[in-house]
Amino acid sequence: MLVDEDTGKLKSTITDCIRVDEGTKLRARMRFKFAMYGKLFGRSPIFEHVTLSLTKQWSSIGQVQISDMPNGFLLIRCESDEVKQQLLYGGPWMVNGIILQLAPWQPYFEPAFTKLMKAMVWVRLHNLPVDFWEMETLEIYTEQIGTLLKVDEYTETLAKTRFARVCMEIDLSLPLKRGFWLLDGEKRVFVMVQYEKLPMFCYECGMVGHGKDTCERRQEQSSKEPLLAVRTTSGVEKVNREVPPLKNSRTYANQEYTI
Repeated sequence: MLVDEDTGKLKSTITDCIRVDEGTKLRARMRFKFAMYGKLFGRSPIFEHVTLSLTKQWSSIGQVQISDMPNGFLLIRCESDEVKQQLLYGGPWMVNGIILQLAPWQPYFEPAFTKLMKAMVWVRLHNLPVDFWEMETLEIYTEQIGTLLKVDEYTETLAKTRFARVCMEIDLSLPLKRGFWLLDGEKRVFVMVQYEKLPMFCYECGMVGHGKDTCERRQEQSSKEPLLAVRTTSGVEKVNREVPPLKNSRTYANQEYTI
């Protein structure tokens, strides 16, 4: 495949054009009306393994055909709109713990030059007052999380009221929101955000793809923190402030002494 730089040079030298007529566009829309494109977030396994895994997960929903495309994208054709909707809103789906991003098929989709960083994820809003569990309000309150796509039927009808559940399109390349405050005069309510079926998630920086223990941001902050002098049975050791206190110990100023 041509790299971007070579493609750019080639484009500047070509003047031949072919106009797309309405009949061609209509046939294309009809052919792909039940289609989606998808991509695994991160390094994906071999295509055969991906196909086997997804086909098995989706066997109870309906028939699909999966084809590989450039740049790691997948073309997924469903037998009906019902199957397509269930796959879009029934996820997130994963292969080997890697999340699959799905999106409805778009005309003129160019997989070689497209970066897909968004995924549809079901989100739970804990402690959100039930007074505000309706589509228009939820759309406003969840703007900082992503784009609201759908409200769970039980949430909309108040049939289940332990938490509000919504389907969001979120950008996985950005830190995920873990909560927000609702303010009304002097009244403050904290709403906790929980993401369903996400892969490894870092609670330090909010990014998907690594855990707290391997977070570069956390390691960088830790390296800048002053060390504590800790007196142990084997002598005095220098440790980071993140290290939890020893059992039966007391802290005085910047020194920690074991009792």
